[in-house]
Amino acid sequence: VGLSGLITPSLDEMVDVAKQFQIRGLKQPILIGGATTSKTHTAVKIAPNYFNPEHPVIHVLDASRAVTVVQSLLSGENKEEYVEDISEEYEEIREDYYAGLEDRNYLSFQAAKENKKVIDFDAIPVAPKPRIELGSHKCAPCPLEDILDYVDWNPFFQTWELRG
Repeated sequence: VGLSGLITPSLDEMVDVAKQFQIRGLKQPILIGGATTSKTHTAVKIAPNYFNPEHPVIHVLDASRAVTVVQSLLSGENKEEYVEDISEEYEEIREDYYAGLEDRNYLSFQAAKENKKVIDFDAIPVAPKPRIELGSHKCAPCPLEDILDYVDWNPFFQTWELRG
């Protein structure tokens, strides 16, 4: 079963779905994906409610990766090792997450108010209003070759998990 989270409330709904799967005794793996999801959220919030070797909960970075995940789950000889690796990885993620919570030191509300940032707007004026009007604007033609050196390809490579 694939669950996709586009907006933040979807994350809570995924936890509820995993709980319902457990309550109803379902045995299907759950694949988690979508814009708001993360491996940490899957490991910390969703997996503890349903994950076991028979029916894991697995975060899939994007839909193109789902095929290889499903192949691994359907593979009789590799499934056990694959699921065990994910289980160990999720356990490490949970340990790191909860350890990070222990290291947090919060100020009291009163101490936070006393520590507030004071901004002198007379000494540091606000940014001026942009001179450009809202709406569509036509730019002068610009050959791609002229701007190619200024393109940051890192987001492209990270999104598609490419090296280069």
